[in-house]
Amino acid sequence: MFFFVLFCVILGEPILDYLTRFSGLIHGDLDAAISPHHLVSLKTSYLKLRWMVDNGIVFVGHGLSKDFRMINMHVPDNQIIDTVHLFHLPGQRYIGLRFLIRYFFGAGEGIQDASRGHDSIEDAWGALRLFKKYEELKKDGLLEEVLSKLYLDGHRLAWKN
Repeated sequence: MFFFVLFCVILGEPILDYLTRFSGLIHGDLDAAISPHHLVSLKTSYLKLRWMVDNGIVFVGHGLSKDFRMINMHVPDNQIIDTVHLFHLPGQRYIGLRFLIRYFFGAGEGIQDASRGHDSIEDAWGALRLFKKYEELKKDGLLEEVLSKLYLDGHRLAWKN
């Protein structure tokens, strides 16, 4: 969704819907004259990403494979740590970032909160915290037990918390 919005900006087409729920973007975010964000060109973004991939940087996130596919960039599997796969049991549904963050870190950890909108920086920090939690559970030998409980609780809560 985010890339459709960027595409409209590049072509100079009017943006009718920023898809804020998914992109986190609001009117003015991509306008260099009024945006509160540091903006770079799409070409610069691609070049920076390409440099990181070529230099072996490991990317941590939630649903990264889809993101890289959307921008048509191949990243070797050994450079992607995707929390959507770390907290997944074979044959079961994939669990959303919001549910995982609230499950492991509490309801006070509002991520993707409807009142504030979607924030990709918040998502990135959340995914990094989840990766650290995964490493901790694995080190302590608790991963399988916690994953089983996670799915039981998820079904009981209808994946809403």
